[in-house]
Amino acid sequence: MISSITASGGPSTFRRDLDPNALRLSRRKTFISLLRNCKNIAQIPPIHAKIIRTFHGQDAFVVFELIRICSTLGSIDYAYDVFRYVSNPNVYLYTAMIDGFVTSNRSADGAALYSRMIDDSIMPDNYVITSVLRACDLEECREIQGQVLKHGFGSCRSVRLKLMEVYGRYGELVDAKKVFDEMPERDEVAATVMINCYSECGSIEEALELFKDVKVKDTVCWTAMIDGLVRNKEMNKALELFREMQMENVSPNEFTAVCILSACSDLGALELGRWVR
Repeated sequence: MISSITASGGPSTFRRDLDPNALRLSRRKTFISLLRNCKNIAQIPPIHAKIIRTFHGQDAFVVFELIRICSTLGSIDYAYDVFRYVSNPNVYLYTAMIDGFVTSNRSADGAALYSRMIDDSIMPDNYVITSVLRACDLEECREIQGQVLKHGFGSCRSVRLKLMEVYGRYGELVDAKKVFDEMPERDEVAATVMINCYSECGSIEEALELFKDVKVKDTVCWTAMIDGLVRNKEMNKALELFREMQMENVSPNEFTAVCILSACSDLGALELGRWVR
């Protein structure tokens, strides 16, 4: 044994190999790797049991990955059981759990968990706010917008974009436009979100007006406007805009083609439809 210690660099190396922090970090890395390689929920319990046995059941990094993987594999209840046994979950664990609920179509549970987080005096960040906004009704959205301003996330781009989406979903175009107008950078991404808001509410002229004001239009922006025209039964205008897109040398994507084929089908423009395909 002494010779093996000497060969490996002496007693100091031996102590370093047994350092608790190094061992903990090594196990954390191993558990996260094992979890990420899981393909179905049946693989989770044995790993989870080992996590608990080695006292990593309160390790935020490991628990975050465990919640995320369980949610991804469609076992949101297992994910919530993991979350419930964490003594003092931080904002990142709340975010993982809320995101899991929302992705699993359990928006009410996601919104309720966010309320609990606020009640527990845990400071939200832009990630959890963006996640919970996907679960919000209109009243909750307004309440969260107040928290956004209170906690200084008013300039956060992702939060503003999500606020616009929610207001647009509920037809509150004045509120959506106000959020858009107050954005420091109103680029093609923000404009595309606002165009979608207008289109979903049938305000296609406002959408077109905004579209014309966008200086640099990417494929997504063009496609959003074409899609809005198709959904509002403005098939001829959709085809005209598609021709403009071609003249500007902007490449369409698959969704652009779907929109144009829909317009061609509605108008009976079979030859153009064949060309698009």
